[in-house]
Formats: sequence, C-alpha cells, structure tokens
Amino acid sequence: MEHSWRITKYWQRKPEGYLWSPPEEWTDFSDVGKRVSIEDYLVVEDAYLDAIRRFCVGIGVESLRIQSLSSYDPCQYHEGQQLDLDEIEQVARGVLRIAFWCKLVCEIAEVHFGYDYYMYVVSSVDASAALAQADPLLNIEPFLSPYLPEKYE
Repeated sequence: MEHSWRITKYWQRKPEGYLWSPPEEWTDFSDVGKRVSIEDYLVVEDAYLDAIRRFCVGIGVESLRIQSLSSYDPCQYHEGQQLDLDEIEQVARGVLRIAFWCKLVCEIAEVHFGYDYYMYVVSSVDASAALAQADPLLNIEPFLSPYLPEKYE
C-alpha cells in the first residue's frame, strides 16, 4: 500500500520533531473519570470514528474485515469477520476502549490501532482529500504505519 497516515489527538512535538504527550495528558480509556470526563473523551473518540468513516467513504470502501484479533476476554467478534461501515464504528470503539485489539483490512485499505491513541490508515488509493475533511481536533499526517507487513515497508 503506497499511502499511509498517522492519526492522533496529539499536537505537541519534542525539539527532535517527534510527537509526545505531556504527563497530565490522558492516554488510555482507563483515564476516563480521572484525567478526562466521559463527555470530553467521547468528543475525541467520535473524531477518530468519523476519520475512519471519511477514509473509507472517500476511497470507496464499504466494508472491512477483522484481522489479527486479540482479546483477553470472550469477544463477540471473530477473525475474518466482514464489517459494514456501522459495524466498523462499533469495532473501532471497542479497540479504542481497549476491550480487544485488531486490524481492519480489505484489498485496498487498512486501519491499524496503536497504543495511546495513535491510529494509522493505509491504502493503495490516495485518501488525502477525505482525511482533510476530518475533525481538526485530530493531527493527520503522512506516516508509515508500524503495523504494516514488512513487504510494504
């Protein structure tokens, strides 16, 4: 896949140029009620979900399938499960809330979830125009996903 972007809620950079979050920043769903209110959390979570939907719609993807599913607890989803756009949103919400982890993939696109609210979208189609319409709360920049198979690196 020739196009790859990193999507995150972080904007601050170290002098060396890499993104970072200050110590008081919330970085996990378990921070809800401690470092962030549920209302403020949902604003950010909804922005991520909207970015995924804009990415998919913008490049003509109507469904993705679950790949590399990992869960400590029983999960209602299964490896290879095909998801429509509404189901993609439900699964992405679960991953962002650390209920389980997976990639969402199809022939021309993938969505990867990293730690601390780093998310990556990759595709064989340029999605720049669609991602430019995402919530400006998010920092979206070209960046090679660390979750791509080595053949794409």
